Amino acid sequence: MKGFKSGALPLLAAVLLMGCSEADDDGMWRGRTEVVAGASRVISDAPVRHAPDQTADVTLEEDLVIEGGEGRSFASVFGITTDRSGNIYIADSDRKQISKFDESGAFQTAVGSLGVGPLQFRSPVDMALDDEGRLFVLDFELDRVTVFNPDLTFADIWSTQVTKPRRIRIDAEGNVLIFVITQHDLIYKYSPEGDPITKFYNPMETLRRSGTLKEFIAYSDAAMETTEDGYVVVSARHPYWIRKFDRVNGLELEFNRTTSFDMKPMARWTTTRRPPPVGLSGGLAVLPDGRIVNSIQYQEFEQVGLNAIGMPRLQMTKLDRWFDFFRPDGKWEMTAQFDVVGVPMHVDRQGRIYFAELEEDRVVRYHFVFPEEYN
Repeated sequence: MKGFKSGALPLLAAVLLMGCSEADDDGMWRGRTEVVAGASRVISDAPVRHAPDQTADVTLEEDLVIEGGEGRSFASVFGITTDRSGNIYIADSDRKQISKFDESGAFQTAVGSLGVGPLQFRSPVDMALDDEGRLFVLDFELDRVTVFNPDLTFADIWSTQVTKPRRIRIDAEGNVLIFVITQHDLIYKYSPEGDPITKFYNPMETLRRSGTLKEFIAYSDAAMETTEDGYVVVSARHPYWIRKFDRVNGLELEFNRTTSFDMKPMARWTTTRRPPPVGLSGGLAVLPDGRIVNSIQYQEFEQVGLNAIGMPRLQMTKLDRWFDFFRPDGKWEMTAQFDVVGVPMHVDRQGRIYFAELEEDRVVRYHFVFPEEYN
C-alpha cells in the first residue's frame, strides 16, 4: 500500500440549483405534492434551467485517500462500509477479498480468497454491519451471505435463495435486506440467521442494454439504503423515482425531479445508426441529517463491432454524472456536478462519503460543505 493523504483541496460543485415553479410556503422549494394510494408523491417538475441568481455553491472536500500499490490494489470495488469505531471495510470482487483499514487509512487485515469454502468468495460485492459489529458479506456469484465476527473470524454462512444478489443492508430491527437485480427488482428480507421473512419493492422496471457484466453492475443497478429511524430508501433506475418505506414495508413517500435529459434505458436500434443515449439513476446516499443524495447519469455509446453470437458490442463515449439533493420530506433542494469519479458507495456516521476511484487505484473519503443557508 502506498499510504494515504488527507487535507487536499476541495472539489467545487459546477452548479447547485433550486427549482423554480409554484412556490411552497417555506419560500424555498418549488413543486407540488400529491397523495396516491396513501403515499405522498412529491413532484419537483421544474427543469434544470435557472437564472444565475438561483445558483449556490457547495464543496466536496477530500478527507482521506487510501491508495493501492505494493501488492495491494483496488481492482473491482463495489462495496464499502464502516463500523462504529471508524474502521473501513472494502470488498474487492476481483481480488475475492475483504480488506480492513483503520479510520486514518492504515491497513489492518484482510480475509478471503477464491473458492467456495466458508472463508472464500467468487464475487463479494457488498457488505453491511449490524449493531453487534458482525460483518455480512454478499457474494454475487455464489448467491450467499457470509457472516464474520467483529474480529473477522468466521461466524455463519447461508444461501440467499435468489439469483445474483447485489446489495445488502441491515434495517433498524436487525433484519437483513437483500436487493436482487434479476428478480423483478425485489428486496428480500431475512433474519440474521438467513431465514426468509418477506419481500417488497417492485417497480416492475428492468434495464435492458448490451455490455459487460461489470458495466451492468457498475452503472446500472438501483440503490438501497436503510436509516436508523426505521426507513428503507430505494432509488429506481427508470423512471426516476426514489421511494421511502417505513419499518413495516409500507410505502410512505415517493419523490423525484424533472431532468434536462430523458431517464430511460437503452432502446432498440439498427446497426446503421448510433445507439440512443441512456439516462439512469443510482448511487444513493443518506446523510446523518436526513438529506438524501442520489446520482443520475447521462450516457452515450457507439457500436464497436459484434460479439461471438452476433450481438452488438458497445463502447461508452460520454458520461455526465449529477448529484441531486433532497430534503427528508422528499422536496428537491439542489443539484450539483462534482469533479469526482464513480458513485457514492457509503456514508459513515460522521456524514463522510466514500468513492472507489478504480482507474486511480484508490478509495477516497469526502465530506460535503454546504452554504450556510442550507445547513
